[in-house]
Amino acid sequence: MLKRFAPFVFFVVSLAAALAFAAESPAAPVSSVPAKADTATTREVPVRYWIIGDSVEQEAIFVKIEKDTVYLRALDESTKKIFEEINEQEAVALQESNGQKVEEEDEFEDDDKAEPAKPAEIIMTDAVKDSLAAKSDSAAAADSIAAAEAAKAAEIAADAEDDLEAALEKEEKRLKMEEVAKVEAEIREREIQDSLANVVENPYIKIFRLDLKRLYNLEDKVMIDLSLSNYVVPVVKEEEETIELYPAGNANLFVTSNPEACSLFVNGIPLHQVAPDTIKNIKPGKYTISVMRVLRDVEWWGTQTVKINADSLNKVDIAVERPSTRLTLNTNPEAVEVYIGEEPSVNHMPDYVTDVVVDEIKPQPQLQLFFRKVGYRDTTITTEVKAFMPNFINVELQSIDDVEYIQGQREFNQKRSDRRIGKVFLLSSIAPIVAGGILWYLAERNWGDAADKKHEYDRSVFDSEKAQRLIKDNHDLNKQGDVKGGVAIGLGALGIGLLVAGVVFVF
Repeated sequence: MLKRFAPFVFFVVSLAAALAFAAESPAAPVSSVPAKADTATTREVPVRYWIIGDSVEQEAIFVKIEKDTVYLRALDESTKKIFEEINEQEAVALQESNGQKVEEEDEFEDDDKAEPAKPAEIIMTDAVKDSLAAKSDSAAAADSIAAAEAAKAAEIAADAEDDLEAALEKEEKRLKMEEVAKVEAEIREREIQDSLANVVENPYIKIFRLDLKRLYNLEDKVMIDLSLSNYVVPVVKEEEETIELYPAGNANLFVTSNPEACSLFVNGIPLHQVAPDTIKNIKPGKYTISVMRVLRDVEWWGTQTVKINADSLNKVDIAVERPSTRLTLNTNPEAVEVYIGEEPSVNHMPDYVTDVVVDEIKPQPQLQLFFRKVGYRDTTITTEVKAFMPNFINVELQSIDDVEYIQGQREFNQKRSDRRIGKVFLLSSIAPIVAGGILWYLAERNWGDAADKKHEYDRSVFDSEKAQRLIKDNHDLNKQGDVKGGVAIGLGALGIGLLVAGVVFVF
């Protein structure tokens, strides 16, 4: 009876041992999957990384640095192509830097020489390797047991062919061993599939950041800072530059030109509109409106400064003028001092005050303009003066609230005014001093003639008509000399006074 149940007992014991062995077998390590990087703000980049202790750099895809752990992704077919292109570009750049000529390969030759695709490689983790080794050992053990049992069964059959019960027992035992081997094979196959699925589910290479010697971003050509415990490569968003033709608002301006069909400009910026037309949705304020038309292969321009109101109908009619080189200066605010080619100084008064059109100016590649007004920051610009063009210059000065700075501007203006007044005094002192000198010279002549008359009278012995006339001439000449001398002294004093005042104001 025991012999009849022995095969069944052996099968149960073998199955339990196989299950216990499978339970004790090392499974693939399960690690937490890092959260996927936000594709809207981050990106994965190809990198070369160098681990401390290794002799060569390796290639991978950088995902992120999270809690001092660097997450890298192994290369696949698509990423391998990226690295191939990068390596090819680096090789070409190296050849060009060495002065070598880069040979272009024929694309058809590349197709002919293309190597056959290699079969996909299975990632062999430690768990997979152990499972395959255990499977091989189990199969070998099962084969050896089966061979031994078959030999033994043959021997028993040869020795005791009449023992039918023993033959059935051996056959049943053999069948049970085959079933055990089949169950073990299924367990090993399941372990392999679970390990591969775990690799697919956790595709990251994890490296402690301080174990890396360097991490080079091949896409941006920069080193990734390994001193950061958390880092992702941000997405670089290229923002399109929008040029504001004019400030948006609720006002409109109807522009007509003479002749018609002229191109419209606001502050020198083309609107791609043709007069007569309406400039819509513009902010109320002051603008330089220009029209241009090409006549006889030459640009004819017309310009007018317009103040646009929000609550009224704004109209302007502009006629083109004969081509000439001029400088159109408009500022916000108005009444701004303009210095052309020379910085403001106490000895230099402004050349112009805005808004103004400078007609007498020569074309030049660079012209420096200085703008100054009390309460606003001094502004300097460099512009090109084009021939036969209006050359629009629109400057908006920045207001300031610095009391000391404004006080300094006022002191500058006061000092400049004083020097201007002093120069006027100095110039005014010249005329009275010169006039006083001339009158003093004439007075000296009159006094000299009077002395001659007196000397001639003194030599006369008799009191005659001639003597009376000499006395009268002497008296008249002395009187004229005294008057001229007095006036000369007065003019001299005035001139000296003006000179002194001028020196005081200037210096």
